[in-house]
Formats: sequence, C-alpha cells, structure tokens
Amino acid sequence: MKIEVRYLSKSGNTAKIAESIANAVGARAKTIDEPVAGTTDLLILGGAVYAFGIDDELKGFIAKLPTSVKQVAVFSTTAVVKTAYPHIAKLLRARGITVSEREFHCRGAFKFMHKGRPNEEDLANAVKFAKDVANAR
Repeated sequence: MKIEVRYLSKSGNTAKIAESIANAVGARAKTIDEPVAGTTDLLILGGAVYAFGIDDELKGFIAKLPTSVKQVAVFSTTAVVKTAYPHIAKLLRARGITVSEREFHCRGAFKFMHKGRPNEEDLANAVKFAKDVANAR
C-alpha cells in the first residue's frame, strides 16, 4: 500500500505532527510544495485554520491533487477553532476524492495560547491515528 504524508505548516506545529504520523506509517513527511504522483492508496494531509479558513496554498494543493489518490485522512493543529477537517474535507469531496471520517486534531501553540503544544501526548495520539487509518485500508 502506498501512503503519502503532506502538510502545510506556518508555525511548525503541523510539521511536528506530520513527522510523527509519517514515522508511524513508514513514509516521509513532505510539504505541500511536493505534489503527489501516481496512484496513492492513502494520503494523510495536514493543515491548520488561519483566520477561520484554510490557507490559499492548501486550497491550491487540493485543487491540483490527482484523482488517483484513493483516500485522504486529515489532520490539523489550530489555536482557536476546533479543527480544520470540515474545510479540507469539503474541498476534497468536491473533487470526488474519498475522505476518511477519521481525523486527528490537536491544539497548536500560538502567541500566548497553548504553550508547549503539540506536546508528547499529542504526538502519541497522532501516531495512534496514523496507524488506525493505515490499518483501516
């Protein structure tokens, strides 16, 4: 099974989670600057909510994502809102790409909020999520 991990991280929070997820499934965490090529069984895609929406770069990545991606599982870090899942899933589904109902979200440090996050517990939970979505395929 081919698994890819892609993410957009402006503060480093989502990058930390991406690294843990990638290690758990035997993949490399890559930024969304690297396109997904060929048939991919599972893409684990991460982002965050900035000012109540996902970044335009992430929207552009999703718009160019090949439909040879069989399924996407979403993870996110945010400081204020609960999760980026609905924003990302809506764009993926509009392209006809299957989105896992399972998602991972944790708080990310931003200015004075959520200092130290993601923490070790968040990273461990990200690993569990990654193994669960990979084994569900």
